[in-house]
Amino acid sequence: MNKKYKIPILHSIQSKILIITLALTIGTTLVSLLISYYTEINTIRNTTESYMTQYIAFADERFNNLLSEVRKTALSVATEQEIIWPGVLHGKENASYEEYMRKKRIASFLSGLMNQKQYMENVMVITEDRRIFQADTALVMKRDLETSVMQVALQTDRAGIFYDRQAREVYYSCPILRGGDIVAVNLIKLNYDELTAAYEQEPLEEVDIYVFDDDQGLFYTNAELTGKEGELLQKIERKEAGGGYVEWNGQRWYALSWQHGTEKMTTVGLIPYEVLLRDANALRQKLLLVGACAVLLAVVASVYLSGKLCTNLKMLTENMEEIRTGNLMVRSNIHSADEIGKLSETFNEMMERIQMLLEEVKQKERLKREAEQSVLATQIEPHFLYNSIDSIQHVAHMRKEEEIEHVAEALSELLRSVLTDRNEFITLWEEREYIENYIYIERFKYRGDFQLVWDVDESLWVWRLPKLLLQPVVENALIHGISARDSGGIIQVKIYCQDDYVIVKVMDNGKGMSEEKVEQLLADIRKKDITGFRRVGLANVLSRIRLIYGEEYGGTVYSCQDMFTCVELRLPVKEIQSR
Repeated sequence: MNKKYKIPILHSIQSKILIITLALTIGTTLVSLLISYYTEINTIRNTTESYMTQYIAFADERFNNLLSEVRKTALSVATEQEIIWPGVLHGKENASYEEYMRKKRIASFLSGLMNQKQYMENVMVITEDRRIFQADTALVMKRDLETSVMQVALQTDRAGIFYDRQAREVYYSCPILRGGDIVAVNLIKLNYDELTAAYEQEPLEEVDIYVFDDDQGLFYTNAELTGKEGELLQKIERKEAGGGYVEWNGQRWYALSWQHGTEKMTTVGLIPYEVLLRDANALRQKLLLVGACAVLLAVVASVYLSGKLCTNLKMLTENMEEIRTGNLMVRSNIHSADEIGKLSETFNEMMERIQMLLEEVKQKERLKREAEQSVLATQIEPHFLYNSIDSIQHVAHMRKEEEIEHVAEALSELLRSVLTDRNEFITLWEEREYIENYIYIERFKYRGDFQLVWDVDESLWVWRLPKLLLQPVVENALIHGISARDSGGIIQVKIYCQDDYVIVKVMDNGKGMSEEKVEQLLADIRKKDITGFRRVGLANVLSRIRLIYGEEYGGTVYSCQDMFTCVELRLPVKEIQSR
């Protein structure tokens, strides 16, 4: 092969993808054959450990729940004062109807405690003089109390389980106390097989279970006895909590242990190591087959995908080269579910976005030019308006019309401040001066007596807010609120901080509005916010707040017919401070 053909083949993307894919696949497969078996061993072992641990824990929990129920039953008998205590405390007497009824009531009570509890064979109360009250109909004689386990259970001063594992005889003993003295003993005879049936589940057939009491005595096991079970418990206790591997009887086991909260018993579960690895050993042949199939599929997939991938890449490259020449109308026609297809979609979306941005830039440039022209127009100060007002003020002064002179002066100051101050945001104190000048002018129009009261936190006077934001609200309160009153009209402006907001309330004691009219007003304001921008009024104020600060800010209206109207605005504290 000459150099002319060798170089393109070696440097093509398709050949590089093919070589790299085959090398990675074959290398990974070979390495996997060496390590996957051990990895699977650990995975299956951990899964089996978790699976068997859950079954042992479930069985142990069931066993512990049975002991808890037994304990609750014993305490119910020991604390029963209306039925149990009269029979226990009443001394032995000849057969009588009263004695018969006491025994019958006690037997009925004890039988009720055993209802639907198959692991309980009998519930007995045995007094110091060996009188026996029981739930079972089978007669218990005093000689039945002479067994070794019964003797220990009757003589103990603590509540707990007493058993004879060889005889499969189990009792739960609970002393009945009065004034600190033992007057009787409550004995609950338990069915050993029903009690330990929790450990006889099918998944635990290959697991050795040992249940030890608090004296390290063996209560139950499903394994063959060796006489060294106490050594096993000591070996388990030296292990870390949660389980670990131990050597026992010449085998390796995974050991688990639990401490019962009810009777302080300890359950030990031994899982044979062979059981944990049984499924892992079956994976050897499967791994070899999977490895061979993986290599074959990698070869086929690499040839196919590398060719398809390079074809799409070539088409996308051609599209980009055409865009470089200045043709922004080019769009990619690649349709695939892989990354190249997504890249093609992104490419098309990007070109659409670029066109939209170009249109937006053109539109913004046009609006910018219009705005510049508007600014230039508004910079022409209306000197003729100031001169006209000065003339009015001069004539009023010459004619001794002091009220008209002061009104003209206030109007001149108000116009001069509004038209010459180009700052969008002003301090609250400056806004107050605008409003005071406006009120002074309106007093000339409305001869009725009214007051403007300011209730503002001192720290808020220096805060900045949009210019002429409050003046329209005060104007509405004057025109639509208290203008109809002959006297006693009050407009109160209350401004304070609440959490992260500045709350502005403009209240008047004018004619107010009904609830329906308030709802209609708010609906009209919302409608005007959508259909167009008003330059005056409450809608203008709320629209300005939302445009400047965001939708979470704004205001509302409260009113009561013939009583008051309150406009409440909510502004951000941080935004005002940062302006």
